[in-house]
Amino acid sequence: MSKPSVIEVAGKAVAVAAPAGEQVRFVAVKYDVWDLDGELYSSVDEAKRAAARHLANRGAVGQPFSPTGFPTDLAVAV
Repeated sequence: MSKPSVIEVAGKAVAVAAPAGEQVRFVAVKYDVWDLDGELYSSVDEAKRAAARHLANRGAVGQPFSPTGFPTDLAVAV
């Protein structure tokens, strides 16, 4: 793999698979897949399957964010 690839689940971009030697590094761009950020996979397809499984386990497939919304512990008061 020579350049990053977008990882989409249910038609929504959730991450980027970035080259990391012979593997790809999962770079999360949506909070719902943050738990996978930095993980290494053997292929882009494996990273896509991991994202789909993760979202399915959270019940978030087809939703832009988790049902509980943005975590309040990360919110900044203005």
